[in-house]
Amino acid sequence: MKNKSKKRLVLALSMLLALLSLPSCLKKDDTTILINNPQDIPLITEFFPSDLLAQFGEQNVHFGDQPPVIDMEFVSQHEYVSVTTSAPSFPPPGTVSPIAHYHKINQQYLQIAEYLSMSSEETYCNVISPVYLTGHGNDFTVYYHESPQTDGSPEHAVLFSGTLTADGVKNFMYGYKILRYNDSVVPITAYPVNTIFVFKDRDGLAEKNNWYNDSLVHR
Repeated sequence: MKNKSKKRLVLALSMLLALLSLPSCLKKDDTTILINNPQDIPLITEFFPSDLLAQFGEQNVHFGDQPPVIDMEFVSQHEYVSVTTSAPSFPPPGTVSPIAHYHKINQQYLQIAEYLSMSSEETYCNVISPVYLTGHGNDFTVYYHESPQTDGSPEHAVLFSGTLTADGVKNFMYGYKILRYNDSVVPITAYPVNTIFVFKDRDGLAEKNNWYNDSLVHR
């Protein structure tokens, strides 16, 4: 009888240890599921005009559902790569813009973020939310629509891409297409609808630059 009681006690203890280890396994599995929680974001090929993507260059669009976390502020100096427009005159490829462009990805969660930007000619930065990200490793592409507060109230489809490094964004590219003007009166000096511009950083690296502070957001 004593042997049977000992066997039952050992069996009960074994079962208790097995049950105690089970929540640990479940916790790990639950964590994995939460980290890979899917997001409802538009596909870049459906969200963007095909002619803009073609002119930007497929080799410069980084696909993937695990883009890097872009926790860096940076600045780019644009050189015209290509222009498609019906306007009678425009800057030829190779022209370098004297305007600096400042960038910051904020509040990124997987493939969705807020984007803050301004040029060296602006007093306040622009805040665009949401923007979408695609990519893998250190390669990324950001894409979104914007409505700049300029004459004619245009709407643009915009994307930029590159490779995140310790010094900034290597092989930085930036492109946009004018989709429409929302004002009834558009200045004759404005580029026409369907105009596409594609730029690269003049030296291939959009340098890390801690340019942002809260005073730059217009409140």
